Amino acid sequence: MTLSAHLIPAYLSLPLAVLMALTCAACLWSANWRAIRRVPSRGHLLFGGAFACLALWLISFTVIEGVRVHFLGVTALTLVVGWRFAILAGSAAVLAHTLAIGQPLASVPVAWLLTVAVPATVSRWLVYQLRATRAQNLFIYMLGAGFGGGALSSLAVTVTAVGLLWLGGQAQLVTLALQNWPAALLVLFPEGFINGMIITAFTVYYPDLLKTFDDQHYLSG
Repeated sequence: MTLSAHLIPAYLSLPLAVLMALTCAACLWSANWRAIRRVPSRGHLLFGGAFACLALWLISFTVIEGVRVHFLGVTALTLVVGWRFAILAGSAAVLAHTLAIGQPLASVPVAWLLTVAVPATVSRWLVYQLRATRAQNLFIYMLGAGFGGGALSSLAVTVTAVGLLWLGGQAQLVTLALQNWPAALLVLFPEGFINGMIITAFTVYYPDLLKTFDDQHYLSG
């Protein structure tokens, strides 16, 4: 989801810019770069995932003036490369997407929060929760983390966007968003389907490339 820069005041954009900078710096410091050097295919996935997300985000439509909606694909990226690398790849894709659609750089922090940080964090949190259930069924990962993660991330992004508009004093847009809430539900299923399809394909054919897939947990039974 993309919000025009004029919808978010500076008192929200500046803290988000600091949060983005600190998060990316922490990910750069703590990411397992040795794994990328050791397995070149992971590096290909990292760059390919960023490019795929960028291409997916360019297909968007306007639901409210100043608010553009697009599919995310960040759930699949997070499950494949992990949360830290998903944040880094997604941040690069957000910057490229902002320049491609002609938005000012001031809109990057908000776009980063909605398009990368929220869906990546929700997706990783869901993986932990599913693993904690001790359910040793492969479909728990493919459908729960893949399909469910995509749908839940889309819902979380919508709620966060409405919250940002409310904090930014855009009461009229918040009212319009609440009046048209069924439109948000129309995005949940295709978002879940896209991510679920990608994760299912990786789980079946290339499980060793999935950073968040624990074969001992899901296949030991």
